[in-house]
Amino acid sequence: MKKIFQDKRNLVILLLGVLYLAGIPRGGVRYALWVMGGIAICAAVDFLINKYYLKIKLVPKSAVISGFIVAGILDYRESWIVLIIFSLLAVFSKHIIKYKKKHIYNPANAALFIAALFKYPLTWSIESNIYLIIIFGAFFVYSLKKHFHILGFLTFFMPLFYFFGEVNPVLITSWFFLFVMLIEPKTSGFGVLRGFLFGSAAGIFSFLIFKIFPGRDFFVPSLFIANSLNPVLDWAKKRLS
Repeated sequence: MKKIFQDKRNLVILLLGVLYLAGIPRGGVRYALWVMGGIAICAAVDFLINKYYLKIKLVPKSAVISGFIVAGILDYRESWIVLIIFSLLAVFSKHIIKYKKKHIYNPANAALFIAALFKYPLTWSIESNIYLIIIFGAFFVYSLKKHFHILGFLTFFMPLFYFFGEVNPVLITSWFFLFVMLIEPKTSGFGVLRGFLFGSAAGIFSFLIFKIFPGRDFFVPSLFIANSLNPVLDWAKKRLS
């Protein structure tokens, strides 16, 4: 059991599974099938790409997580073709958009960003229990050493929304975004300064998007922009280290 949970992806899948089950009473059968469909598409396509194109045999845990997130944030009342398209985009973005042979975009968030551009509603149904998210999230932050990512985000997000957004930032914060998506290990980077700058960028752009595009989701685009800055942040980290 200890070895299983040494891989943090297993813990994320556990959290997502519990959140999914907790959301079924509200979303019903369609929601249940919708999320399972997203997981199946992402996992199957990622497995096939790795096995037959990259010649790698692995369990597609990251793709399962992407499937959970894409399906759990998209509106499950949309057409099934919407789920298929954006689930595929999540997997393809991981394998196609790379910098120095590594993907720089959170795969699920990249697909959701495109969905947001085309004005598909992001309902964040996966956030069925914020207390559970915060408890698991605090552990993720501690074990992955992502404290400064969170600090950077909150340093700008909270005062900007409170003083200039005229809203209570605590009430509009997506804890799932903060504790799961923002700190995704492979696309958020590591280190104190690197993490703080990454989180700061996401926090600042969240507010700017909120002000410039009122009524639109601002979490997903802000993470996409922060991910886009990864090459610059990596360069800065090397120059300052």
